[in-house]
Amino acid sequence: MLKIGAILAAKLEEKDLSQKEAAAQLNINPKTFSTYVNDTYFPPLDVLSDICRLLDIDIDHLLGLEKNNNIDLLIQGKDEAKIIYFFRSLNKSDAKLFMKNFNYIVDLINTKNHNK
Repeated sequence: MLKIGAILAAKLEEKDLSQKEAAAQLNINPKTFSTYVNDTYFPPLDVLSDICRLLDIDIDHLLGLEKNNNIDLLIQGKDEAKIIYFFRSLNKSDAKLFMKNFNYIVDLINTKNHNK
């Protein structure tokens, strides 16, 4: 079975929606929606289409119908989304500076964790 629960959970968090609120907007039982988020059941295509519309998910990518490198489906929370969207807004020069400093931070964290 195709696993989509982590993507749904991340998008719910990104949109600051609870499962119960999303279920209400989709006119489905909250317990049923929970089974989709927990990968217990896969939603029928009409419901999946509604979920994708509500959560701004590219259904073609979600189902693996096309390879379009939609990074949005890989975002696992608000902090990651903030970093990615900020990085995408940078010009090439600023992006290079960002990555230089990012690599410095990664090295600091790796060194700190290595010394534990």
